[in-house]
Amino acid sequence: MPNYWLSEFEEKKAPDMEPVEDPEDEVSDDSEDNAGNNLTNRQQSLYKLYEMTVEEFGMFNKSSGPDGAHYAPANKNPFKEEGLVCSNCEFYLKSGGCELVSGKIEPNAICKLWIISGDRIKK
Repeated sequence: MPNYWLSEFEEKKAPDMEPVEDPEDEVSDDSEDNAGNNLTNRQQSLYKLYEMTVEEFGMFNKSSGPDGAHYAPANKNPFKEEGLVCSNCEFYLKSGGCELVSGKIEPNAICKLWIISGDRIKK
């Protein structure tokens, strides 16, 4: 059975998106939106895809539903000690918002859409 979703995606793909040849933690600092943030090529690609998705369909909500970001508030974030928090994410706004998720965002919360550069993650 053909994958129609994938064929539709290929048609809508942004012209500046190129396939990543080696996704293994290769870091590029030439991203237009994230210069100097040490994002891997995979992260840069995801960043662009998330932005395109929000442009087309609107922001994600905080729920765990089909349009949700699976947002976990700070008091339920099991990954805080590792640096996996909204305030380290590329989409976090200093005003307490997010470029992708609607509503007030806690700095130490987390969701499934995070893009955090490796230098901000504690191993």
